[in-house]
Amino acid sequence: MKLIFGSVLIVVAGFSVNKYVFSSKAYDGVTAVTDVVANYPVDLFEFKKTMHGYAHHLCYKNEARLTSQNVTTSECITNHDKKQNECEGKVFRLAPLSLETKAEILDYSKQYTECTLPYKHILG
Repeated sequence: MKLIFGSVLIVVAGFSVNKYVFSSKAYDGVTAVTDVVANYPVDLFEFKKTMHGYAHHLCYKNEARLTSQNVTTSECITNHDKKQNECEGKVFRLAPLSLETKAEILDYSKQYTECTLPYKHILG
């Protein structure tokens, strides 16, 4: 019984830490994805990982706006995760292996965010 209770407690603690520490705090104060990227050129594979985390950040940060559209934060994240592979194929299929400029990064991040998070007025 103690083993089951301990396991449940660890799972709940892990979920809470992920939600309240890593997902939302990693991007505090970020207004655009270019604030996250420090050095140019940006490797496309690293950029995709960054966009995954940034999309989750947008879901958490815009919780009130999503609620007004009858969408929960977890639904937003689930929708992103379902559409991630499809949207990466659409958005990044002709992208260079390294993004050289801030304009390129903003363009690709906007396309990716609009594809994976099709909600109105979600702000970074």
